[in-house]
Amino acid sequence: MSLLLYSLLLVPFLALIISFLLTNENEKGIFTISIVSVVFNYVVLIALLIIWINGDFAPIFLQGLTLYNTGKVDFAFCFLIDGYSLVYLLTATFLTGIIVVFSKDYVHREKWYKRFFNNILFFYFGLFIILMSGNLETFFVGWEILGVTSFFLIGFYRERYLPIKNALKVASLYRVADIAVLLGIWLCHHYFGFSINFRDLDGLHSPQPHIISETLYLYLIPGMFLLAAMVKSAQFPFSSWLPRAMEGPTTSSSIFYGSLSAHIGVFLLIRTSPFWEGNYWFHFIIGGIGLLTVILSSGIAMVQSTIKTQISYSSIAQIGLMFIEVSLGWYWLAIIHFVGNAMLRTHQLLISPSILSYKIHDQFFHFIQPPRQGHKTLIQKLKLTIYILSIKEFNQDAFMFYYLWNPLKKIGNAINIISTKVTFTVFPAIYFVGLFLVYNKDYVPENIEGYLPEFFTIISFVLMLKAFVKRKSALNSWLLILLNQLFLSLSFGFNDTFSFLQVHIFLSGIIVSAIVGILVINRLKKRGLRTDLNEFHGHSYQFPNLAFIFVLACLGISGFPITPTFIGEDLMLGHVHENQFFLLSFLTLCLILDGLVVYRIYSRLFLGQHKSDYHDFAYRSS
Repeated sequence: MSLLLYSLLLVPFLALIISFLLTNENEKGIFTISIVSVVFNYVVLIALLIIWINGDFAPIFLQGLTLYNTGKVDFAFCFLIDGYSLVYLLTATFLTGIIVVFSKDYVHREKWYKRFFNNILFFYFGLFIILMSGNLETFFVGWEILGVTSFFLIGFYRERYLPIKNALKVASLYRVADIAVLLGIWLCHHYFGFSINFRDLDGLHSPQPHIISETLYLYLIPGMFLLAAMVKSAQFPFSSWLPRAMEGPTTSSSIFYGSLSAHIGVFLLIRTSPFWEGNYWFHFIIGGIGLLTVILSSGIAMVQSTIKTQISYSSIAQIGLMFIEVSLGWYWLAIIHFVGNAMLRTHQLLISPSILSYKIHDQFFHFIQPPRQGHKTLIQKLKLTIYILSIKEFNQDAFMFYYLWNPLKKIGNAINIISTKVTFTVFPAIYFVGLFLVYNKDYVPENIEGYLPEFFTIISFVLMLKAFVKRKSALNSWLLILLNQLFLSLSFGFNDTFSFLQVHIFLSGIIVSAIVGILVINRLKKRGLRTDLNEFHGHSYQFPNLAFIFVLACLGISGFPITPTFIGEDLMLGHVHENQFFLLSFLTLCLILDGLVVYRIYSRLFLGQHKSDYHDFAYRSS
């Protein structure tokens, strides 16, 4: 049994490694290894389905590898297979197989054929981790993989401006969802006092003596997971990112945003349902969000002029109905609904170019001008108002910009009056003083020590805001991220009494990643290339290997799961007490901005149209 479960993850991962070793010209080899891994997984899933049925439909649980154990916090891979995950896994594998076969000809002779299939395989691997996860830590690993592959597939046409810009928009909202899941895990550790798994999860019934307000936890824990589900499944007011994600190839749009990735929010709500099933107000909240999304998205879908936008908003409306079904406790109906919607949207997106061509041709010869709309009566004015709002997608993009990112930019620009010279002389000096004091706490007065975690977190937030708005130098922004993380380690060090080994684990990932990033940026500067952040430079065209190394550095410094940064980050979060709301608020903002700045630095340096014209090339004749 354990061999079957492990093979479901090992085979796609091995296929990804082999695909990395092949050249872009070896299209047949890349396709073969991709389709073989998908077919193998489908056969294994059929075997697991038979075992599950013969076992009286009992869930299959496997305790996997333990990465780190502190007694209370157990970083272990746990896997759980039940009816919900089996249906999702079979549907995902079937649709992925269709997409792989379709893509064989769809991206034939593309410059980045190999990169496309690598992203699809990595996405498939991350999706299986999510669907097979037996605890929140394993779930988060797959969740982050889906976010990274989304960014790369939306910006697949990296020489064009709009796909990259939309990839950054989606990544910014995904970062909010990532931190929401991370905070949910942190709250669960505080509430239960230990790492939990989905098999034993039966609700919020903790006798822990340190709980300050159980009512608060009854809303905060499921609230974090609901926020993550809303963002990932594009529910109102986060719906506008889904049509922007359609900038990638049609095949990746169909598998990501039409069928599989967009429904992960529904799966998350089902998996975490024990957290909120006994809270009837939360049922109304989930159902209300779904209902509002259904109404608004249906109206938007009817008036959009592009076929992909119509399909995406139609899919959002159906997912809103699934939220309503989940709120009513009809989990199996939501899963069946998912299968139908995923199949339909995959088909619609794959044939959308042909349908678009036919419609344009038909309209050219049989165009009938629509009747003029009246605007005198109250009903007519109301209809036109709703029509205009639907055309503008109810200004959800503007809402996100003005109320989420613009305030942070304004504060960052105000802080930016601190010169670069002052920043890189004063703040490092403060850090070294703090580093000395954290190892020699006897020198710190007791009445001051209690305020130092908040003090260093505010400094960290100021540095991250400067990195968020800074555009003159990628190296300076990268160094500001490093300083931000160093001050966070001081904040953790003063916040509680615990082993400094946890801080050292965190810093090991940060420092190694920071050094690699500095070396890459300096390598570009030595070649005489621009490294400012005012525009997209497209250096991956000339230096693809440097781009790949920098991606690894970005993942390491931003706390990608399994990296030392993430393990240390999560360990130290466990020492933030539940009553330290001020500290947690600034820490959350730092973590969100950290991911955004890292994504932006990579995009500005390595994505976009390459400016140099001294290396001409010729495409092979068709």
